[in-house]
Amino acid sequence: MTISHRGLLAALGTGVAGIAFAPLSAAQTVVELPPIDAQDASLAAEGGSAAGSTTVSGAGLEAGLATSSDALQLISRAPGVALQSNGGIASLPVLRGLADDRVGVLIDGQQATNYCPNHMNPVSSYIDASRVERVVVTPTLSPVSMGGDNIAGIISIETRAPEFSASGVEVFGEAGATYRSVSNGIGASLQANAAGEKVSARYEASWNKADNYKSGSGDEVRSTLYENYDQSLLLAARPADDVLFWVRISQQGVPYEGFANQRMDLTDNKSNSVQVHGEGPVGVGILTADASWRSVDHEMNFLSDKGGAATGGMPMITEGEDTSLKVRYDAPVEGVGQVRVGAEMFRASMDDYWPAVPGSMMMSPLDYVNINDGERNRTGVWGEWEASPAPEWSTLLGLRYEKVEMDAGEVQPYSWTGMMNMADAMAAMAFNAAERAREDDNIDVTAKATWRPSDSVAVEFGAAQKTRSPNLYERYAWGRGSMSSSMTNMTGDGAGYVGDIGLEPEVARSLAATLDWSDGIENGRILRVSGWASYVEDYIDADRIGSLMDGRPQLQFANHEAELYGFEATGAMPLWQTGFGDTRLSGTVSWAKGENKDTGDNLYNIAPLQGVFALENRNGVWTQALDLELVDEKDDISAVRQELRTPGYVLIHLRAGGEVGRVRFAAAIENLLDQDYDLPLGGIAFGDYKYDGRVDPFHQVAGPGRSFNLSVNVAF
Repeated sequence: MTISHRGLLAALGTGVAGIAFAPLSAAQTVVELPPIDAQDASLAAEGGSAAGSTTVSGAGLEAGLATSSDALQLISRAPGVALQSNGGIASLPVLRGLADDRVGVLIDGQQATNYCPNHMNPVSSYIDASRVERVVVTPTLSPVSMGGDNIAGIISIETRAPEFSASGVEVFGEAGATYRSVSNGIGASLQANAAGEKVSARYEASWNKADNYKSGSGDEVRSTLYENYDQSLLLAARPADDVLFWVRISQQGVPYEGFANQRMDLTDNKSNSVQVHGEGPVGVGILTADASWRSVDHEMNFLSDKGGAATGGMPMITEGEDTSLKVRYDAPVEGVGQVRVGAEMFRASMDDYWPAVPGSMMMSPLDYVNINDGERNRTGVWGEWEASPAPEWSTLLGLRYEKVEMDAGEVQPYSWTGMMNMADAMAAMAFNAAERAREDDNIDVTAKATWRPSDSVAVEFGAAQKTRSPNLYERYAWGRGSMSSSMTNMTGDGAGYVGDIGLEPEVARSLAATLDWSDGIENGRILRVSGWASYVEDYIDADRIGSLMDGRPQLQFANHEAELYGFEATGAMPLWQTGFGDTRLSGTVSWAKGENKDTGDNLYNIAPLQGVFALENRNGVWTQALDLELVDEKDDISAVRQELRTPGYVLIHLRAGGEVGRVRFAAAIENLLDQDYDLPLGGIAFGDYKYDGRVDPFHQVAGPGRSFNLSVNVAF
């Protein structure tokens, strides 16, 4: 028998946001202790969670593994979550209308920097879905202990915990394979464990490859192919039952990845990382410390759909390095409650340059220096108090302070004298003459309460202030030329973007409430309803400053006032129990609205009203389901970004899974009727536009057509 060591905080039931966790079983299925005696209603969530959070684990993960290696696809149906198209390896998260860097995405508690002007290597690109044990989504009212530098909330991705044997040494593991017909996608994964009573080791690896996928019309969606691999080695020690140390060494590589909504493609991305973790008792509490380092070497150019790079193309190189250190202490205080304090630092450094192309009149004779010695350093401290002032009440109050220091060196265009580079030459001189160092003092506050008047009802409500400083590109992308500015784009809208050194941090002040209800019967009826509103001071939107050569807008990042609000609802109910198993109906609905209060324009890439409903049958270890996905038309569009409208659509999916002995199966037919539809958050189909010779008007990226998906895992 193996024992999974999730950590002392989990074992003691003092997880973040008041969630209590039980130790993992040998089968690595998370057993949650929910605030009410009910199963989570979300199609994407299984197991309980705090009233304002959604947890995806166990069978919820198995359903997602049959469809994608993208870890964020595992939560694509969670309430309040949407995904912005961003290549086949990793989507960009949208949490209650706030996207990308505004969402704090953690892998085992660690952040990572997007080292790309198109954000082709987000945090979730460094983990394959096969390695994910659990995903916890905590929007709006996320505790300050979970992390800062975000205004939307936290998506916490957790990998398998170290495992130890009860006696002797055990060797075990699992091998898996996946197939996805719509893109001829194939993948393989492996985990191998050697567990002793005091020490353990685990090796994990995965590989995925896919061609361009086809839409429901049968046409290829250009620039959607990819290949990637990753591997990691986890070494852990448990010198005592209440002490744990581990170190993880990881390597990730992407030989190529097409980006349907960007002008560029990824032609190489290599990343190495080391993470060290330790925890143990100190006095009456638990001390936890983490340190991490990551290096990234990222290259962009054109893949074949966009013309290739036989004549040099347009090489772009980004080199980055992250270093972080976190310490926290968690202790009970008699008569007060649970008190947590912590300190952390995060250092990010980046060089972004575009090598000269010999023989090119525009892209020579110098290397274009986009960001030179860019620095974004955060140092923070925080404190949190969790209490139970009455049997039916629990409260959480937290305060975080962070200092963010940013700077960048002098830059240069491809040429200081050529007429084709005049706009960039003038912009570079102005940038070099400016004072570029900036310091931000950021304050986060979270205050919330949960009322449980009975075993079947829980109500969570609260307020939060969250702050995010601009990223390096938002402050320091300086190019004003049509070509150079079009290379900075993190939204897939085809626009060109210019930074602003003087940008202020975004400050979101939010209110949120969630009602959880169940009938008190295991696998019975449940309902969860959430409402929220955020007012964002100095929201980083964009102002138009010109037009690109192909008619798309040239924009500059600018602070504005913004307002967002919305609701989510999830529910489930049993329908019948027969000799063929238990059948259950469940569903989730999400809606959000966002507006720039200064201009009256809609915010970009706000997902329209959408819902997913499932008719699911479980019979022992076998599960089969029919899913109905409904998405409304997107007509609240951003005028300044020339965002395109998308019609509504309805998709039908089938899925099934089970196990026989040591073999587990998961299968799905996505888009059963092969519907042709546009992705509301897909962005401009620049890959199609470039492949077609720039003659057709811009259109939205189309969604995948019918796909037969299969995953098989064999334990040993």
